[in-house]
Amino acid sequence: MQRRTNRIEILLTDEELAALRTKAADFGSVSCYIRSALREFSGTDAKGKMEAVENMAELSRKLSDELAWAGSNLNQAMKRANELAVAGLLTGRYYNDVVLPSINEIKRVLGDMQTVQRDALDKIIRDGMRII
Repeated sequence: MQRRTNRIEILLTDEELAALRTKAADFGSVSCYIRSALREFSGTDAKGKMEAVENMAELSRKLSDELAWAGSNLNQAMKRANELAVAGLLTGRYYNDVVLPSINEIKRVLGDMQTVQRDALDKIIRDGMRII
């Protein structure tokens, strides 16, 4: 192994230094942590990796919001169906007009989520292969 003889100096606040030392704890030393980060983020694909992570995070938030919206609608429909059932007023029409469409919407959203996630993963894999 080649001997390390070059030094760099950077100025950090006390908070920055504490954060750096905390993050470097699993690496054995701050120097080892910085060298590892340098290897990880100086490759030609580092920007692509970061963009992929950001895109997946944005997609995850969007899909989570859609699922929460659809789930809320289903929850409201089921609550009303239970109220009607307790009162002896639940009809097939309510089930067909309200409950079933809510269930179908959840199924649609879940299917869309699977498709979007699969397409995003395929794109990440394709882009990763192009970088190599």
